Amino acid sequence: MMSLARTTTIQPKGQKSMATGILWGLIAAFAWSGYNVGSRLGRMDGLAPMDMSMLRFGVAAILLAPFVVSRGMKHSFGWLRVLTLVALAGPLFGLLINTAFGLAPLSHAVVLTAGATMVSSSTLAWILDRTKPSPFRLLGMTILIAGLLVIATGQDVSPQSPGLIWLGDLCFAAAGTLWGTFTYLLGRWKVEPLAGIGYVSLLSTLAFLPFFLAWHTNGPVPSSVWVSQALFQGVLGGCLAPVAIAKAVSYLGATEASLFPSIVPSGALLLAVPLLNEWPTSSEILGVAICTLGLLTALNVIRIVSAHPANQPDPK
Repeated sequence: MMSLARTTTIQPKGQKSMATGILWGLIAAFAWSGYNVGSRLGRMDGLAPMDMSMLRFGVAAILLAPFVVSRGMKHSFGWLRVLTLVALAGPLFGLLINTAFGLAPLSHAVVLTAGATMVSSSTLAWILDRTKPSPFRLLGMTILIAGLLVIATGQDVSPQSPGLIWLGDLCFAAAGTLWGTFTYLLGRWKVEPLAGIGYVSLLSTLAFLPFFLAWHTNGPVPSSVWVSQALFQGVLGGCLAPVAIAKAVSYLGATEASLFPSIVPSGALLLAVPLLNEWPTSSEILGVAICTLGLLTALNVIRIVSAHPANQPDPK
């Protein structure tokens, strides 16, 4: 059986590819921002982590099933690799991240999840691919982490379970490490985004469904909440964000694409204004600015812009 690594090819990092990859990365960050805000709404409305995880994978599986069927006939996937991706970004990831939000404050998620994603993906690329981060990328990652720490100082630090903060922190760090490894493998194995994420969603749904049916209890949650969470969890978190980040990986590479989750807190703060009627504090605004600077530095945007033909001197 042909392996997943030969199903597609990564596009060259030209100026157009870089711009396209950055656009996909921003789309992924926006989708994750909506997913995070929606997750907070879901927990406030009474949904359990298991409910939201099932919506995440089930809705995405329905949306991506046509791509799996159509493209699965054209490509042969290495099932061991597909199952590895499911283990990294499937039910375990969903339960870890949704459980952590009930144990530790959002400020911890801001730093631990995004930081673990960046560090794990870059470390794997450094060790396995001998791809040493450039000085701009290291500087940008440092600025990004500083911005995340600044944002964290403006967050509510009152968790629901004070005695289990450490467990929530471990869940956030573990989820970020899983996602960083998942992002790295998307690039290393050159996964075709729609079909690859579709397989992950379908297999995750099949693996998760028996546990959901066994332990789910019908609480007093209105149907409107389930519908809205189908959008936040399934469309944004389960479908659009993973496909978009896979696209970003195909254009930029895994290490660059792993930077975009670090600007999710900034997007979530902006979306919280219309959705939660929560306005950012001065430290959060400063953190957003620092994170933006860090992303621009890590991607070396100045070099990309200066290399554009319109900015080159006229040879005449």
